[in-house]
Amino acid sequence: MEPDTKTLIDMLCTRRPAWSKSERRFIRKYISPLDMYVDDFGNLSKRIGRAPVLWSCHTDTVHRKGGHQQIKISVGKGGANIASLHDNTDSNCLGADDTAGIWIMREMILARVPGLYVFHRAEEIGGLGSDYIAKETPNALCGIQYAIALDRRGTDSVITHQGYGRCCSQEFARELAGGIGHKFYPDNTGIFTDTANYVDIVPECTNLSVGYDNEHTARETLNLDHLFRLRMALLKLDVTAMPVERDPKAREEPDESDWDRWYGTGEEANAPLSQQAIAIIKRNPEHAAELLRAYGLDDSDIIDEMIGIGAMLPH
Repeated sequence: MEPDTKTLIDMLCTRRPAWSKSERRFIRKYISPLDMYVDDFGNLSKRIGRAPVLWSCHTDTVHRKGGHQQIKISVGKGGANIASLHDNTDSNCLGADDTAGIWIMREMILARVPGLYVFHRAEEIGGLGSDYIAKETPNALCGIQYAIALDRRGTDSVITHQGYGRCCSQEFARELAGGIGHKFYPDNTGIFTDTANYVDIVPECTNLSVGYDNEHTARETLNLDHLFRLRMALLKLDVTAMPVERDPKAREEPDESDWDRWYGTGEEANAPLSQQAIAIIKRNPEHAAELLRAYGLDDSDIIDEMIGIGAMLPH
């Protein structure tokens, strides 16, 4: 079965903010024809066989407006085929986050790879679709031992930590990385994707690199060669033979390296932000907000903390 490259390119040409008309059209065209179940929140899912694995992606992007965009394919470093925005487009991002994950899951469904496939809604505005499943319909995850998202930047990560805690065991991450090949390795620098909302229910939750970089910006790219290699690996992968070591009911206390990674050593607390850091935040406010939510702050927390340090509210 050859990869459906034309459909991938067509999908990348659709801008689709959460709950937009263009997102709904995209779902009707590319996902609904796969005979999906739709829950009360709008998440779409399909079960193939009895394998205890959930495959995860999300349907929305961080585009500021819906509609059509032009893309281009060029040859990048090492001769890889790279998708990016066309020079003539005014889009704020490519949207490979998470078009790449959607496309791979479509390919896996068409190839009848076993598992529970969940196309989550509203990931980019707070992981709302997966939060709904975890809180309102947790029985939908009954029997699931592995939750694997296809929503990570780069070409080599098997994420072991999201937010401030462990989401899968090292044993599982190493086995999964070896099963995929292509230099994948256990990576503890994850931030957030939908599988983070399942860590109290599902033992092994992770996120795999699907080839995009510079997500949430107009400089976003997608390594098509990596995406095609990952597709081929997942079509052959038997996840059910992999270890289940993490106990979702026993949250692992962060070790010293985890605390340093997320909160620093304490010496940085009073140091002013560099001009580079300030410039990055100003250029990527949505991404900065996503980071704050990954650290456990909701909207009211963010507003209260900003007021507390003297920030002015918009009129």
